[in-house]
Amino acid sequence: MSAVAAGVAIGLAVWPSGAAAGTIPGGARVVTVTPVFGSDHNITRHYLDRPFTITDPAKVARIEAIINGLARFPIGELSCARGNGAAMKMTFRTSRHGRVVATVLATYTGCARVIPGPNKFPLEDFTRSGQQVQKLVLSIAGVRWPYTPDALPPLPN
Repeated sequence: MSAVAAGVAIGLAVWPSGAAAGTIPGGARVVTVTPVFGSDHNITRHYLDRPFTITDPAKVARIEAIINGLARFPIGELSCARGNGAAMKMTFRTSRHGRVVATVLATYTGCARVIPGPNKFPLEDFTRSGQQVQKLVLSIAGVRWPYTPDALPPLPN
């Protein structure tokens, strides 16, 4: 298991990123969106949700603005169901094959949150208007994932 996969499996995010705390830098022109299935052992469903790349600058800018506008995740003791590692991974680049400027992990289960990179404060998973980040990203891209990772069963105790 890779270090990134191991980090996701235990609820951590270890992603290289050049973004400032809680933000996506303005140099991002492309975003690749990938489902992370976490602990789902039924790989026969994984083909339903495919990674995709957004190259439209206006759409990338909208997604950047949404993430940059998220509130910080609450600090302190929280009571959340255990997560299963399911997430939406967004990799922001300067061009289709260019340098990665930020990688963001938006978790679906447990204390759902948006993690903008290593050593960054987690962000809320919902916008101030109450919309979930992952659903907004899919809507902006015009993509439908028939089997979203949040439909996975939780980890056993």
